[in-house]
Amino acid sequence: MTREDAADILNRIALLLELKGENPFKIRAYKSGAEVVESYAGDIMQLAADNKLAGIKGIGDALRDKLHEMATTGKLEFFEKRGEAAKISGFGDKTVVKILESIAFRAEHASEFRIDQVYALALDILDTLRAHPAVSRAEVCGSFRRGKETVHDLDFLVSTRKPEQVIADFVALPQIEKVIVQGGTKASVYAPNGVQCDLRAVSSAEFPFALNYFTGSKEHNVVMRQRALDRGLSLNEYGFTPTEAGASLSEAIQEIHDERDIYRALGLDYIEPELRENSGEIEAAAQGRLPALIQLENLRGVFHNHTTASDGRGTLREMAEAARDLGLQYLGIADHSKSSFQANGLNEQRLRAQIAEIRAMNAEFDGHFRLFAGSEVDILKDGSLDFDDDLLAELDYCVASVHNVFNLPEADMTRRIIRAIENPHVTMLGHVTGRLLLQRPAYAVNIPAIIDAAAETGTIIEGEIEAALKKQRAD
Repeated sequence: MTREDAADILNRIALLLELKGENPFKIRAYKSGAEVVESYAGDIMQLAADNKLAGIKGIGDALRDKLHEMATTGKLEFFEKRGEAAKISGFGDKTVVKILESIAFRAEHASEFRIDQVYALALDILDTLRAHPAVSRAEVCGSFRRGKETVHDLDFLVSTRKPEQVIADFVALPQIEKVIVQGGTKASVYAPNGVQCDLRAVSSAEFPFALNYFTGSKEHNVVMRQRALDRGLSLNEYGFTPTEAGASLSEAIQEIHDERDIYRALGLDYIEPELRENSGEIEAAAQGRLPALIQLENLRGVFHNHTTASDGRGTLREMAEAARDLGLQYLGIADHSKSSFQANGLNEQRLRAQIAEIRAMNAEFDGHFRLFAGSEVDILKDGSLDFDDDLLAELDYCVASVHNVFNLPEADMTRRIIRAIENPHVTMLGHVTGRLLLQRPAYAVNIPAIIDAAAETGTIIEGEIEAALKKQRAD
């Protein structure tokens, strides 16, 4: 067995443990072991065969035994048992392939977290850092600050005159489960569920530059550094330094107190973190045509909402009252249609009863708030819809979505969706790629063709389109 084979097995074991909900430190032990096996300078498989792995950092007793078994027998009994699924009734070869593909997908994203999974933790630690008597400023950087859907870790930044004290208090926080590394100005730790949290401590003068650099993205930073060089300045996470050509700029660069000053020094309008992806924001900032980001106060209502009639958590009235409490002007109700039986989808009779209930509640609200009667209607395999046109015409709006048969070829899936949105009763296309963040990959679909068809029919496309387009460009 090669080291590559052994590392692959250890990574797969880590994933199996994760799927079982095992201790995150045990999972990381297997992942770290796989990294050691792959990167070790010597013949690690021979050392494993000779039982001479003692003392190699990252290889504990349990891993030593497993590596010895693999090196001497060419297999690992625990891993070999994965093939037993094919012998179980109902588990054919295709099912096993799907299971393995799902495992591989989970392995690829094992170190990622949805932003909602880490949001409370990030704000809790940030509040603690801001309350520290030796901290003057503190922020969360990285993907979290840019509002990305998923993050690999949480990056915290503080300005302080007592970095060692702040670092020492950080690693001792009750939210911290394990210290990875601790130094004078930075530390890395694990919080619950294996979330890695990194802290860097800088001076007040360095803070704007460090905040900009560690917020990213890398691509945005590269363009920013080049723009600085074009103007006779060298830019890094510590500050501006005049190049030989920019010696006369020494006085000007002393006036940097926050991020806005950095962009101003480079002849740019301030670029909000959510836009920093090198997707045209630099050019827009130079020309004074950056878009204004949507704020919470801009939100007047939302349409894709489910109640307990299908798979939601609130009744129709509870949803309406919650929306009113939030200050919204309207709320759209779009429970699943009948083909989504796994989500208790509504049949024609139940949907008509819900429409009547919504109309009655609107009479109570007397024009001060409005419920819209809709449905999230399944797009069937051939592109037809789950309800006929007569019922769809009774709705205020319709969200059409794919909920099954995800394995169609790209051309077939694209035709399927376009046929659905060509129906004049379809108002919106739901979750255009069918992905579930960190759980299920997108199905194959031609996004530009969908956009063109939606533009032609006036169909609204639900929000994940930007990420889908970026993925297609990368592919």
